[in-house]
Amino acid sequence: MTSQELTIEFIERLKKRKFLALVVSLLFAAVGALYALKTPVTYTSRATIFPLTSGTDNSSASSALSALFSGGGSDSKSFTDDAAVNIVELAMSRTTREEVAAIKDSSRGNKTIAELLLNDINNHRSFLEPKIDNPVSERELIAWAARVLNDGLNASINKNNSFVLTFKGRSPELVSTISYGFINKISKFYIDLKREKAKTDFEFATSKVDSLSKVIHSKDNQLIALDKTTLFTNTAKMEFRVPAENLVTDKQMLRQQYAVAVANQQNASYKLQKATPVMKVLDYPDPPYDVQNKSALIYGIIGFFIGLVFSILFASLRLLIRHAKDEASRAIYGDEGSTTTIAA
Repeated sequence: MTSQELTIEFIERLKKRKFLALVVSLLFAAVGALYALKTPVTYTSRATIFPLTSGTDNSSASSALSALFSGGGSDSKSFTDDAAVNIVELAMSRTTREEVAAIKDSSRGNKTIAELLLNDINNHRSFLEPKIDNPVSERELIAWAARVLNDGLNASINKNNSFVLTFKGRSPELVSTISYGFINKISKFYIDLKREKAKTDFEFATSKVDSLSKVIHSKDNQLIALDKTTLFTNTAKMEFRVPAENLVTDKQMLRQQYAVAVANQQNASYKLQKATPVMKVLDYPDPPYDVQNKSALIYGIIGFFIGLVFSILFASLRLLIRHAKDEASRAIYGDEGSTTTIAA
């Protein structure tokens, strides 16, 4: 079979099966369009967060951000210099996700976000997704919701060293609720961490002041007792002068330490009083959201061409196999060994 004969027979086969090819192509187009229509629309929120700190704590906005976020370098700290916590890891942590999933929305029947998320996914399923059954316990529901939140959540530090939080979901109302839930939980963790650190510093400074105060009073009592027991003693003698001088020297050193401790206590008290850090949301996770949906027209066209190619290949499969056998026979036995005939 020559190439010309193969082409002629190929065209004849397509003419005979053109209606079948059209039906198959339309069927594939319908499947593609149906897939696009049944694929849930997703909404992506975006929030940009910036820490507000006092000027005495940071010399510039850049230092404020580097003190809060670990986005600048390996030596930068998050939240405080003594307790470094990466805010991206905090946002993506399982604990934070489970706390968000357990938040109750009073505007929706006081249901938890985990319950709302389960209902939302079941109401916006694609035709390939099975329905999700309710977990047997609330703990399992929270754990399941945390895994789902992990798939739609993304946290990063942008080039300006601001914290960017995005979340993708199937319902714009739920996307907003979840985004604000994450912001509130992260802010609360940061504030609690700062307050706990300031409280610990204040308690330590206070205990140091109390301890030094007791030691100073003890030295005073020793000096008074020494003065009473040596009422008729010559104060110029070494047996009186040396102990008295030692007590006075110790008391002077203790007073210096006491003054430093009181200053530290006042500083810690000031930090405790002003330990109300604020995380300012520059871009709120409110509409309009980034909407992503699949075009039924595009997927229908793609399905049509896939069906058309499939139909052509199916219609000419036997012809191509016979031609391949004919060419193999010619290659092995020559022209005399070819017995392939053209089928009608």
